[in-house]
Amino acid sequence: MKRIGFAIAGGMILLASTAVAQDANPIVFGIYYRCNQAQEAVADEVVQNTLGPIAQKHVDAGDLTGWAWFTHSQGGAWRRIFVTIGTDLGVMDYIWTGVSNSTPDPDLIGPATLSAYHSCERSREGRADEIFEEVLAPLYQKHMDLGHVASWGFYAHRLGGIFRRLETFSGADHTTLLNMQNAIYQEASETNALAMQEFNQICGWHTDYMWDNTTQQ
Repeated sequence: MKRIGFAIAGGMILLASTAVAQDANPIVFGIYYRCNQAQEAVADEVVQNTLGPIAQKHVDAGDLTGWAWFTHSQGGAWRRIFVTIGTDLGVMDYIWTGVSNSTPDPDLIGPATLSAYHSCERSREGRADEIFEEVLAPLYQKHMDLGHVASWGFYAHRLGGIFRRLETFSGADHTTLLNMQNAIYQEASETNALAMQEFNQICGWHTDYMWDNTTQQ
């Protein structure tokens, strides 16, 4: 990896114990990379020609349910994410576990993804999960049913860095996703103002990223 200028984002790839029992929820392991921007195309080729086919073999064998490679569009210092998806911590190690999400089919992920990485109070994050499931999840699903978004999910921290929750959704393009984010949060605040205030108090700040899904390119 060093030869193509990768530096793995500190703290975000710590692995869960392989002794953990099987979990039916989708489990996502994301390796976040900081890259030499002048050589990112080389990294993309390595994934498409080498790492991707290896990950696909594990999908075909049933060890994984899917994999994806995301490239940075806008956001912070992370430039690439290599994602593997499964349901069994006894088979693989992950850092995100599903709290509430659409059908966990990697093939349904749209070309563009908007992700919010939330920093939350650990003692109250269970309540944040409840609010998301009761208030935000139905709105995401409504817009998915209407064809405005392709997939959505809210994931809990398993092991890794400072972010405790991942809110992510995908669609045709980033402009559409930004409009949907505004519409969903506006409706949630209008219909469930107190719950959304509580959610924002528990998860007091977040970092947003725009990702491009280049898995099949």
